[in-house]
Amino acid sequence: MTILVAAANDSLRERVVTVAVDLGHELNEELHVVHLVDDSVSDADVARFRASLEERLATAPVVSTITIQRLDYAAGRPRQQIGAALADLAAEDGTSHIVVGHESKELVETLTKGNTAFAVADMARVPVTVVPAGNGEPPD
Repeated sequence: MTILVAAANDSLRERVVTVAVDLGHELNEELHVVHLVDDSVSDADVARFRASLEERLATAPVVSTITIQRLDYAAGRPRQQIGAALADLAAEDGTSHIVVGHESKELVETLTKGNTAFAVADMARVPVTVVPAGNGEPPD
């Protein structure tokens, strides 16, 4: 079984990856690091993101795979759709746990775009660890 890690291109990525690596190491489970992008993200940006993840995970004490998946957002709440896609992917992969980041948003933004972490926690059939935004430092 694996731990699904939702790696966003944001300030929380390092915290999320650190928590996932620690969890995978302690539970002796592999990581499946997933980054979902839409069609507006260039192939060059995707390649840079993958390279940065590969560099970060190269010395991690766990086996990991990285998947970059393009997601075609339908009209509506994109973060909600990302959460649903992650929950679906976890169900398909036989994932045992999900790690996702969460940064509080303004009410209007949450109402119009949704909330990825809440959607994953609501839809997933496995435990979900939600990594909150902090002071920018990785957790101890």
